[in-house]
Amino acid sequence: MNRVPFSSLAEREIFLNPGDLGMGCRHEVFGTLLGSCVAITLWHPTRKLGCMCHFILPSDAIGANERRTGGRYGETAFAMMQAELVRNGVRPGECVAKIFGGGRMFGAGFLINDIGERNISMARKMVQQAGLAIAAEHVGSDGYRRLYFDVATGDVWLKFDWIDSDQKDVVL
Repeated sequence: MNRVPFSSLAEREIFLNPGDLGMGCRHEVFGTLLGSCVAITLWHPTRKLGCMCHFILPSDAIGANERRTGGRYGETAFAMMQAELVRNGVRPGECVAKIFGGGRMFGAGFLINDIGERNISMARKMVQQAGLAIAAEHVGSDGYRRLYFDVATGDVWLKFDWIDSDQKDVVL
């Protein structure tokens, strides 16, 4: 398998902020930084097209207008991803799905209303309801994740840091 260095991905990165969604072809690399938020990647292995979202909350409890909220909510973000794939001639059911994030940012003492766990549950539910298997995931735990989604290969390069610790890079 031909792997590129983590640093070279950062040089080509299109950074996604919370609530953003990116769609691209083999030349794009989408990157983001996740705490309790979750990122879902959908990648078509033949067409070398893929998209990634970075959502903040699982659903819109107050029913705000989709145009106002964009990809902030998992339900809306995933629907937008699927629509973007279809617009680009890709059937979402042919994609490889991966899920990342949902960390506990304040340690185990703050488990009440754990937003990270709720985000993870929503991501898994949406992917499964779309008829997709989850090819890889790196979710939960106390910490944050820096990741790069290389649309050319479908690989997601991930660096997970526990709070007050440093971990090695992982490729999923």
